Amino acid sequence: MKASDLPRLPASANPDEILKIYREYGLVIIEGLLSPSEVASMNQDLDTALENHAPGKAGLAWEESLGKNTKRLPLAQNSRAYREGMLENDLIHNLTESILCDDPMEGYHISCAQVIEIGPGQAAQGLHRDQFLWPYWNMIPASGPEACINFFCALTPFTEANGATRVAPKTHLDDDLGSLNPPCLLPVEIKPGDGFLFSGRLIHGGGENKTNEHRRGVTMLITRKGLMPEEAHCLSIPREIAETMSYRGQAMYGFRSNWPIKNGPLGTFWSDNNDEIGRSLGLKSRTMGSVPAGAAH
Repeated sequence: MKASDLPRLPASANPDEILKIYREYGLVIIEGLLSPSEVASMNQDLDTALENHAPGKAGLAWEESLGKNTKRLPLAQNSRAYREGMLENDLIHNLTESILCDDPMEGYHISCAQVIEIGPGQAAQGLHRDQFLWPYWNMIPASGPEACINFFCALTPFTEANGATRVAPKTHLDDDLGSLNPPCLLPVEIKPGDGFLFSGRLIHGGGENKTNEHRRGVTMLITRKGLMPEEAHCLSIPREIAETMSYRGQAMYGFRSNWPIKNGPLGTFWSDNNDEIGRSLGLKSRTMGSVPAGAAH
């Protein structure tokens, strides 16, 4: 299999076709997941923030994994275009619900959503499966429920030379999910606005940047609601920013009790004495047609 053989579909494709390919390969490239105007607006939002942010995370034991010449910043606090665009992408939510909401009790939220900019000379990232964040999940067979999925979108061209993410197709089906020895690795070469959805079980890692370019992309790691997120969003995102989000967007970041919305005993997770947490906080949100009457202020 060559890099050019990695499965691709346009964002206009039937979601069932996208899911079929995803389940076979553990990933699928979705061309045009973000519009050109969304890409331009997100880049404009992020340019200054990234310019003023130092690469790496000195002092952390896992700095090598994060990248010594890689810049990372949370999207919610740094991009209004993200909050109003990618965060509200219905295709992303429809696919996520189909994969992670495999039981009436289930829901989903964002574990980490950030911009990742790989600088010149950055070494290749170590191979990993995203579900390693919850190590016990490797004991669940590949036929079982998924812990998480990732949507990774390009804001600049991704090429093999500038550090395109390397993936190992079909490793989401491995019998030994603790193993990191794939038979092959292929770079995901995509244009700005293209994204790829991949399983939390899939072996992957950022590539080496052998150019003078900065490779910029945005990742949205989404987990089922029973798993603690990587980032403490509702403690780090200012309320005034949270209130610019829709009800659904707020739920992705822990400012609402559940998404999809559940009523009765299914709706008591992440609550305040069994009351919806956003209502208890008096949180305002942008209106959204799918929210039932009385669910939000």
